[in-house]
Amino acid sequence: MTQYKWFIPIESMFYEALYYYYIHNWGIEPMPSNVNTHKEALIRNGKNWPFRTHNTKARYTCHNCKKSWKSSHTTMIWRAHRETSIVQIRVEKQGCQRCNRKCQVSSIDEEELEIALDWMCIWILDIFYGVKNEDTNEDRDKPDETDESKAPHDSVRCEAGTKGTCRKCNELKKKHR
Repeated sequence: MTQYKWFIPIESMFYEALYYYYIHNWGIEPMPSNVNTHKEALIRNGKNWPFRTHNTKARYTCHNCKKSWKSSHTTMIWRAHRETSIVQIRVEKQGCQRCNRKCQVSSIDEEELEIALDWMCIWILDIFYGVKNEDTNEDRDKPDETDESKAPHDSVRCEAGTKGTCRKCNELKKKHR
């Protein structure tokens, strides 16, 4: 279960967010590793398991060489199944620039988690209950350009970028067309 250490704070905050939005009887779990999170596969399975991506800021630590870094473009993917009322979540890996090993996120700031979970609840209300939040501004769900890291996005080592789900990688591809 140590591979899901990142999940522990998400789980506890998830139930607080559900309570705040008056959403009942939903559960959350790490997305099983055998779930294909390539964009095309997520779209293909979207009828039974609607999905959403969210970019957040996170910290990674390589367990191989101990290098640590922050990323302003960490991709979270969540999908939900109405019949079971389960939300599954995955935080995509990034490759270490020192040893090239794929690394799981080590931590996500609590404030960033609150924002992500707010968006998750707004999404659940919209997709499964037809409740639209008129105050919702989709632009708020994009990383704050003024608060981005000064380092360029390492799209070569971005797992979500290779799968078509990283917003930053998709942005960069559009610019270079």
